[in-house]
Amino acid sequence: MKKRMTILIAILLVTALIVGCGNGQTETTDCEEEKKVIRIGILQVEDILPLVVGNEEGFFAEKGIVVDLTIFPSPTDKANAFLAGELDASVTDMIVTYLMAAQVPVRIGALTTGVTPEEGPFGIVAAPGSGIYTVQDLEGKSIGISFNTIIEYVLDGILAQEGFNPDFVEKTLVASLPIRMEMLLSGQIDAAIFPDPLLTFAQYQGATLVADDTTGENLSQVVMIFHSQFAEENMDLLRDFFAGYTQAVSAINSDPENFRELFISGARIPEEIADTYPIPVFPYPQLPQQADMERVENWLLDKGVLDAPINYEDLIIDGLY
Repeated sequence: MKKRMTILIAILLVTALIVGCGNGQTETTDCEEEKKVIRIGILQVEDILPLVVGNEEGFFAEKGIVVDLTIFPSPTDKANAFLAGELDASVTDMIVTYLMAAQVPVRIGALTTGVTPEEGPFGIVAAPGSGIYTVQDLEGKSIGISFNTIIEYVLDGILAQEGFNPDFVEKTLVASLPIRMEMLLSGQIDAAIFPDPLLTFAQYQGATLVADDTTGENLSQVVMIFHSQFAEENMDLLRDFFAGYTQAVSAINSDPENFRELFISGARIPEEIADTYPIPVFPYPQLPQQADMERVENWLLDKGVLDAPINYEDLIIDGLY
């Protein structure tokens, strides 16, 4: 009898735990409280791989964190969702970061790529058969870009490093990357600027690399931003999150080929170059340099896109790693 009673109590305890952690429970339970969720908006680009690996390998889960990755079809859709409060964080470039910060309080948690100029390259490619091989050859030529974006910022930066003003070339608005690629390869524009892997793909299709941003000033950086209030209220959560992120970076960098399938699908690497396209070395979490950020800020101020400067200290989160 005593044995039967012990078994019955054990069954009742297990049942209580299952019900308490079930989706049908409307009241907050201890199990639910242990689940810390971070909603992150992403695009299908290279620098999301540590986030994907962190989920796939359980690095976040073992710290009690649910990283909810939402893929958006365009940067505009992702930005709108962030501004609407539908996301806690977003992986984005430095231009968008400043534009966001002019509308809502945001903080940078870490760089995801761009610690050095070699990471996350952008480049100018010329149309096949155009006879354009150097930056000097671009004088008066049409270059497909999107305005007031990281694309235009990198173009202006490359031109400046070669001693030329932005009006040295004819900037042509082609916001869609697929259409820009089509117009370049068909000769409808003389040149275009792309990030990798499209930069590599354009060369595979016969375009000529004219210049890239892998030397000189650090022009293209991608960061993970958070709503300021979320960051302030969840510092311990973010420390655990970046610890898991660090584990993911270590796993990738120590055996990149082990994650090729995830990388190819997650970053939409074109099939033609998928087998040979290199998996990048990802940086460990760290903050962008103030000088790099101030160059971006000054460019936006000069163009009249940003109304007032924003202090570096007001844009970063210290003490996370």
